Amino acid sequence: MKFKEIGWNGFLLTVPEEFYLARHGGNAKQGLISLESEGYLIEIKWEPIPKKPKPLESIIESLIELAKKSVKKTKQDLKILERKNATINQHDAIYLHLKSMNDERFYVWYCKESDRVIISHFVFKTFDKKSRDLIKRFMRTFQCHMKEKNVWSLMKIRFESPKSFLLKEADIKVARSRIVLAEDKFSAFTVRTRTIIIEYFSIANLIFKDTYEDPERWFEKNYLKDLKKILKKRRIKFKTTGKRELDDHKIIIRQAKIASGLSSRSTDLYTTAIWYCEEMNRMYSVTVASSITKPFFLKRELNEEEHSNLFDDIITNFKCH
Repeated sequence: MKFKEIGWNGFLLTVPEEFYLARHGGNAKQGLISLESEGYLIEIKWEPIPKKPKPLESIIESLIELAKKSVKKTKQDLKILERKNATINQHDAIYLHLKSMNDERFYVWYCKESDRVIISHFVFKTFDKKSRDLIKRFMRTFQCHMKEKNVWSLMKIRFESPKSFLLKEADIKVARSRIVLAEDKFSAFTVRTRTIIIEYFSIANLIFKDTYEDPERWFEKNYLKDLKKILKKRRIKFKTTGKRELDDHKIIIRQAKIASGLSSRSTDLYTTAIWYCEEMNRMYSVTVASSITKPFFLKRELNEEEHSNLFDDIITNFKCH
């Protein structure tokens, strides 16, 4: 059985290759992600650890009560087959095995490093060898917090970001996907923001048949208008500042810098990499935006070296197929 990596909101796990993203929501603090395959479901939920944490056993009891209510509607019997201690990513956890119409397994634990309560839920129509291998691999490899950078790995793309960047927007579709991460820093009279915007467009040779082989032309004709809306900057002009290679792909680097505002003035720097990936037949765009905002009477200095280093880090470890 072949496995693939899924990285999302500070989690990293491996699932069988045929699993697909069914649902997602929330952010690094609270949310969920569901992965499905025929006859199988993996759902991971997380939320902040309360100031006065409940015992894990009380969370398990709540899950049992919810299962009883759900089963009651279908007139099925619910059996509690097993409840025991477990270990996930060096955290003490509780394992719960329920049986009704489906076979369900839960792992519940507190991750103090990420300040999250985590509930992992597995549903199997039939518990077979594949199910057993999936559970074993999950217990052995699941990471609920990253030591250094967060890994984002989904829909055949993979990149790493500093842990300070939190998910701001995610629109995951087969034809077009967008992931936006942001980091905000506030101090007296100053707001500093850095943003990472990842987008891809599928079936590029058909949708952009006149421009997909010319990334600069594609950017001007098919993407610039959308990027302006995302950045909320209408008066922005990009120019090509360089070229580089990424896994044998030739990518174009475009950059823009603007100043705007009246009583509060901001300086913004944008760097975008664009390229066509023949293996996935996708157009890719990776944008790093840096902004500093201060009252008009204070001097603004944008750290362009920090901006360039972040852009280089994202591009260097980016995988597009």
